[in-house]
Amino acid sequence: MTSPRDNEPGARREQGPQALVSLSQLALDHMEQGVCVYDADNRIVLVNQSYLSLFDMSADIVHVGTSYREVLAHSAARGNFPQHELDALYSRRIAQIAGGKPFRTEQRLASGLVMALELKPFPGGGWMTICDDVSRLARLEAELRVQTERSQHALANMSHGLIMYDADSRVVVCNERFLNLYNLDPQIVKPGVTHNTVIEHWLSRGNLPGMPIDEFRHTRLEDVRARKAKTLLVMRYDGRMVQAVSRFLPDGGWVTVHEDVTERLQYEEALRQQNFILDAALENMAHGLAFYDSDMRLRVCNTTYRKIYRLSPEETRPGTHLGELIERSMANGAFASEYSPQQLLEAARARIANHDSSPMRRRMSNDTVVSVRYCALPEGGFVATYEDITDRERAIEELSEQYRRFDAALNNMSQGLCMLDSSLRVIVCNRRYIEMYGLSPDIVKPGVSMREIMEHSCDLGIHPNTTAAKIYADYVERLREGEHTLHRHLNDGRIIKLNHKRMEHGGWVVTYEDVTERHKAQARVAHMAQHDSLTDLPNRTLFREKMSEGLNQVAIAGGAMAVLCFDLDNFKTVNDRLGHAAGDRLLRWVAARLKENVGEHDTVARLGGDEFAVLQRGPQPQSAERLARRLVEIIGHPPPLESQSIHIGASVGIAIAPDHGLDADELMKCADLALYQAKAKGRGAYQLFEPEMEEEARSRHVLEHDLRGALEAGEFHLVFQPQVRLDTTELTGFEALLRWKHPSRGFVSPAEFIPLAEENGLIVPIGEWVLRTACATAASWPDVTVAVNLSPVQFRSRGLVAMVTSALAEAGLPPQRLELEVTETALLDDSEATIEILHQLRALGVRVSLDDFGVGYSSLSYLRKFPFDRIKIDRSFVGTLGESPESVAIVRTIASLGSVLGVETTAEGVETIEQLDFVRECGCTAVQGYYFGRPCPAAEVGRTIETLNAVRRVA
Repeated sequence: MTSPRDNEPGARREQGPQALVSLSQLALDHMEQGVCVYDADNRIVLVNQSYLSLFDMSADIVHVGTSYREVLAHSAARGNFPQHELDALYSRRIAQIAGGKPFRTEQRLASGLVMALELKPFPGGGWMTICDDVSRLARLEAELRVQTERSQHALANMSHGLIMYDADSRVVVCNERFLNLYNLDPQIVKPGVTHNTVIEHWLSRGNLPGMPIDEFRHTRLEDVRARKAKTLLVMRYDGRMVQAVSRFLPDGGWVTVHEDVTERLQYEEALRQQNFILDAALENMAHGLAFYDSDMRLRVCNTTYRKIYRLSPEETRPGTHLGELIERSMANGAFASEYSPQQLLEAARARIANHDSSPMRRRMSNDTVVSVRYCALPEGGFVATYEDITDRERAIEELSEQYRRFDAALNNMSQGLCMLDSSLRVIVCNRRYIEMYGLSPDIVKPGVSMREIMEHSCDLGIHPNTTAAKIYADYVERLREGEHTLHRHLNDGRIIKLNHKRMEHGGWVVTYEDVTERHKAQARVAHMAQHDSLTDLPNRTLFREKMSEGLNQVAIAGGAMAVLCFDLDNFKTVNDRLGHAAGDRLLRWVAARLKENVGEHDTVARLGGDEFAVLQRGPQPQSAERLARRLVEIIGHPPPLESQSIHIGASVGIAIAPDHGLDADELMKCADLALYQAKAKGRGAYQLFEPEMEEEARSRHVLEHDLRGALEAGEFHLVFQPQVRLDTTELTGFEALLRWKHPSRGFVSPAEFIPLAEENGLIVPIGEWVLRTACATAASWPDVTVAVNLSPVQFRSRGLVAMVTSALAEAGLPPQRLELEVTETALLDDSEATIEILHQLRALGVRVSLDDFGVGYSSLSYLRKFPFDRIKIDRSFVGTLGESPESVAIVRTIASLGSVLGVETTAEGVETIEQLDFVRECGCTAVQGYYFGRPCPAAEVGRTIETLNAVRRVA
């Protein structure tokens, strides 16, 4: 019977703590972790079954009251550590506990298990130890280290560049591809140098960051300081764009991958076991724990459990039913489930009834994963443990992902890759390697030797004219020499490049690249470097090499060699009239005729444009003259192009070695001088070099020299020829004409010095002087225009529009009083660009006229492209009006065209009353010529104006 005292409150108070201790002991015995609590005298006050099981210790020895030294002695006796280490281990542990701070250590048992021990002193005396089996994590770490090592070998031999920095922003490692990619000096960029040094050297090599350099430096420093991952595009020194991807490492450093980012090796940090320091057996556990009675009502739980399920102490009061806890946790957003709270409750009840303690995974709303176990108790009720396995799951997932990425990277490389151990057996190889050689994956797999692979490939007929034994012997010999590159020429014509890199711990990484097209391209490039792309003839470079060889033979063995320089007559006209495609066909036709008519050992070359040359051996100059006559005749009768007959010819200059020299440059100069003379004779002719030609060239050179100083010496001046409106005989303006009075030669004809100035570019400063002088002179005239001719060369130089604007502003001349005359030649050079400049000039208010109209072939198209203010009919038509019906028809047609387009037409070169009457009858609106006045100096312009006004009043 129960004593009455047993029901008294005091008795209940005595039984309460004892019951709680019993419950705690019961809960501890169902934990996976081992727990042992010691008092201030280092004797056990609480120990669970897992602690004994983990260390294979007996409960008869290790129990409440056993001293810590006795526990260690028993553990040593069970073989957990050597007996001779007992005293040292005991002293070290007691000293660490006396320090009053928690600490962690690991112990590898004789069974091979690795135990993690957390020891925590209590503030009031005593301490506790929590033990956990971390062997699985240790294996994961080992596997991760092996995988990381292999990944590093693969990375070092892949096609992208890589550089790594430590936490102090100093280089740890960079691969050769990174240095080659940016043309960096390995003596500067090497382990230990600072990030700033690398950037400065990188910039000094001409690499561009895609932003101002100061901004780039600042941005990179901020990225490093903020540990901000970044992807950016930079420009290499040769203009190629490179993608750089930076990732920061947990240790404070970072790695940047350059160029090929199709695969990226992940550097895994070691797995960390997160252990919680326990203040007490329950509250400081790393796992959540809850004890329920047989009615599934909560008796006790720890703080970790509340945090996992977002429950407050009020919501987890003892007596709360498990179903209510599930509902509250879901309502608080701890987790969501496709099942209802009632279904989850029934599932838990079934597990407990079946004594099923296998773990269940719960994915929480904060992306953590919790392992839940229900352990039924013999006397009723159950213990539930809740373990956060997020890191473990993530480590396993990441290790699997690392394997997957490694396989994906290997099998998606553009290159073949094979890792060999020190015995030349395959460790790993990718699919591309097997496909490249057409090998069988059943034979080529890890463990197979390279000798077996070579035998297999020879059986397939891949390697021509050799045996597997010979290939293997040569292969081994090359490997003895160290890292190297070799090329395999396969039976199907492909060329495979093999690159061998030694691995740190022995063995080789071999990459295989199909370089067939690259080799073909290099051969094509070598051919293109010495041949003309249009005609496939030798170019100037190869021609000079052949000439030097021929001159050496002449000097050594005697004989003679001729150099014939060809230039097509009227080729530019064909290009302009029929287009460049037709011109290209004509050049190919000429090249074919040249090759057909020269000797087997002669050299035909295209020097550029419509210039060709021939090197000819044989009796000279007879052979060269015969060839020149024949080619002039053949080329003078070309086939029709675009269904239209064309009229071209060939001019030929000939120089003979040794008669005219044995120096290549001298001989070419002689041939060019002869060609110049042939063109001067009327084209369609050949000319043998004569010594007096050099004197003519020197004279021309002297004239060019004098021309260069004429502007600065003030030898130029302008004269002005009047322009008159036909219907009213009103003076409309003057055309400014350039004259050169040489100090010794006297007046030099513009027809002589203007072409020379255009050839050497002097026309640009001379033309600017003409424009500025003409504008300044015209500013003092009455309201009439001044016309200034523009050279085609001025349109090719920059700043023409700005120069015209400046000249007008400087002179104070209204833009509408300036008329700029352009020839069809200016439009032929670069029609679109020239038309754009003309529109800019028109926008200033300047008048624009088309000079020498009717001479070319494409004039009508230019009238459609640009609305000229005036068309000037070339004097050659006006001067032959009484002799040529064609000239009459042309003048009438141009005048009618101007009338239809609303454009003024000026007839140039009117010298007689008959010519004046005729151009008036044809419909021209204005005239210019000696009939109304010869060109006069600026000082006489006023008198010319008065004279013409008087004539007008009389008329």
